[in-house]
Amino acid sequence: MDQRKRYDLFPSKVVLTRGEVSGAELLLSQKPLQITTDEPACTLLSNGESGEKAEVILDFGRELNGSPRLLTHVTSGMKNVKVRIVLGESVSETMSTVGEKGATNDHAIRDFETFICPFSDMTYPESGFRFVRIILEEPNSSLRIKALSAVEIVRDIPYLGSFECDSELLNRIYSTAAYTCRNCMQQFIWDGIKRDRLVWVGDMHPEMLTVRTVFGPQQVFEDSLDFMRDQTPLSGWMNGMPSYSLWWLIMVWDWYFYTGSTAFLEKNREYALELARKIEALVDETGEDHLPGYFLDWPSHETPWEKAGTRALMALCLRKTSLLAGVCGDVMLAGDCLAKAELICATALDTHGAKQVEAFAALSGWSDTVTAGKNILSGGAKGFSTFMSYYLFTVAARADAPGAIEVLKEYYGAMLSMGATTFWEDFNIDWMENAAPIDAPVPEGKSDIHGDNGAFCYIGLRHSLCHGWSSAVTAFLAETVLGITIAEPGCKKLILRPDLCGMTFARGTYPTPHGVVNVSHTATPDGIKTEYSAPEGVEIEIVS
Repeated sequence: MDQRKRYDLFPSKVVLTRGEVSGAELLLSQKPLQITTDEPACTLLSNGESGEKAEVILDFGRELNGSPRLLTHVTSGMKNVKVRIVLGESVSETMSTVGEKGATNDHAIRDFETFICPFSDMTYPESGFRFVRIILEEPNSSLRIKALSAVEIVRDIPYLGSFECDSELLNRIYSTAAYTCRNCMQQFIWDGIKRDRLVWVGDMHPEMLTVRTVFGPQQVFEDSLDFMRDQTPLSGWMNGMPSYSLWWLIMVWDWYFYTGSTAFLEKNREYALELARKIEALVDETGEDHLPGYFLDWPSHETPWEKAGTRALMALCLRKTSLLAGVCGDVMLAGDCLAKAELICATALDTHGAKQVEAFAALSGWSDTVTAGKNILSGGAKGFSTFMSYYLFTVAARADAPGAIEVLKEYYGAMLSMGATTFWEDFNIDWMENAAPIDAPVPEGKSDIHGDNGAFCYIGLRHSLCHGWSSAVTAFLAETVLGITIAEPGCKKLILRPDLCGMTFARGTYPTPHGVVNVSHTATPDGIKTEYSAPEGVEIEIVS
């Protein structure tokens, strides 16, 4: 059963028109979405003999998952006329053709031709977009449009978690990240809403962190884990990647520790323990592993440090799987997993200076956290990625929390300054040089931050500008600034260890399976004053 809802959204801005277009601003007016024979307030697109095509690009004000909906009054000669409709996450993308700068119809048709008939109300393919371009293709033709709306398709769930402090930039980063994740909570937890409308297991862990921080216990997350479990016999690896099966086990433990659900644990018990045995057996007595392949993230792919990063992830997985096996009553497996994690962490480590490897080595217990945090902060936002951001900032904050917050502002704030309303599949701070924002045509002499950048599977306009894995900074802010740590399964006990990082106050909410916790921290001459309220069943301990 599809639990998503559909809402019509009207555009907020006319980005540009070309050719003979009159009344384009009428498309911004909210109107009854029903065609009649008498429609005086229409936008007219007309083509003559010259070959110049009438077109309009509209901005809906924010990225969304959905479909364009076109209500047409009449056409020339009351015949069907051909139009081209292009959806884009940036204005640059709407002004491209498939194949140009990586523009693609992969995973969702976002650039297509169709015929429009008079007195029609047509809804078109679903994709992720913010901008819509409509082009009248035929010479000597005209088209009167009553309305062009976006049918937003979304899970209508409340934002239970919140964050507010005296930095408006941090507040915007939190809310934008939360919105990014909600866009990707579709029938399952998707990677992105334009491209990668798939369930990628490893990519889901940052989204899981946002789900529990902002939306609370959501069945769609469990459904996504179940889907990939059932899609992947134990003879195989999730999404064809050994590291993604590691991530699945990590998420089973993390979700259980958050929810405390024994029903969730029981339905995954058999598969999880068998998978744990399979992974534990791949580590020999010297601490070397025999994984059939390595992958941590795209920036480290096929580099000398990719194996070290994946081994650090494996050690982290084995530590968490040890806890999982213990809760499930398999004491022997719990001991074996912990022993194999220790064997990995006893081997020599060379991070090659890669920040993501530094982060996972510290998280797995393979290296010193403070040293790793300092290395991560060296050079500011250089070397950061949106997928790795939570892990990078978390480890960095253990060495220098105010420094981590400043890099967070630099990195995520740069995307906002480029017009982002959702956070991206990847972002390199070097892309900012001479770059034009995504919400207008790229001026002569400026860099197209969307079309001129990217790498690996996200080159140019194929790059997704709404990717759920970029959202876990919500969890980082809740854990680091608000200081919220889950201390017992099911959030039966939370520890508050706030760090205002030089700010005067921070407050917010955190959803638990028992209800919402409210916390407020204020800087005083004597230290941080903390106030809180918690539902029954949640114990709070304040640690200074």
